[in-house]
Amino acid sequence: MDIVKGNMGWIEVIVGPMFSGKSEELIRRLRRAEIGKQRVQIFKPVIDQRYSKNGIVSHSGLEIASELVHTGSDILEKVTPRTEVVGVDEAQFLGDSVVDSCVRLADLGKRVIVTGLDTDFMGRPFEPMPRLLAVAEEITKLLAICMRCGNPAVHTQRLVASEELIVVGAGGMYEARCRRCFEPQLAQQKFEEEKARGGPARPDESGRGAAAAGDEKSPGGEAPKSRSAAL
Repeated sequence: MDIVKGNMGWIEVIVGPMFSGKSEELIRRLRRAEIGKQRVQIFKPVIDQRYSKNGIVSHSGLEIASELVHTGSDILEKVTPRTEVVGVDEAQFLGDSVVDSCVRLADLGKRVIVTGLDTDFMGRPFEPMPRLLAVAEEITKLLAICMRCGNPAVHTQRLVASEELIVVGAGGMYEARCRRCFEPQLAQQKFEEEKARGGPARPDESGRGAAAAGDEKSPGGEAPKSRSAAL
């Protein structure tokens, strides 16, 4: 961001596929704000408890304490008047209200830093992230490394059988893929094959929860626990 004059807020959005380091970058910016003695509040969706119940954790293991929210509206209700910087992780899981909340907070003079998956497991725009990108002052698009060929990766490849939009998980359930190696129909094909064999199609079992259609957390897969959020 260029120098901001006066009591003006703004929105920063960090997007990219899983394993591109979005949460790591969010934590870096928030820690920098804390070092600068700024008052910070941090939020993440209650659905995302892959690595920690009350903290944002990157795939590489960096962690910062956070508050849990169900929707974007909850953020607006929990932010205190004295807060200067607001961090939001995995915004794609917070519904359309997260856009209005971020705009309201920026209008109140707060710096709002948001991360999320910009595309889902089929490579489609992942709402409400496109709307957040449209109202942001600063956008950072991160790339991962394709786990098949090593090229820059912009997609999140779902490896488990599921046709659900949201399936929370991490390494083992998802891979970063480049546009050449990306197979958008793979999860749906596996789901249909499983049904054809007569076995129960369990879209959520692999990820311990059905709730996330995409999420990232650092290059290649950071984290001891299986954390996949979707796509």
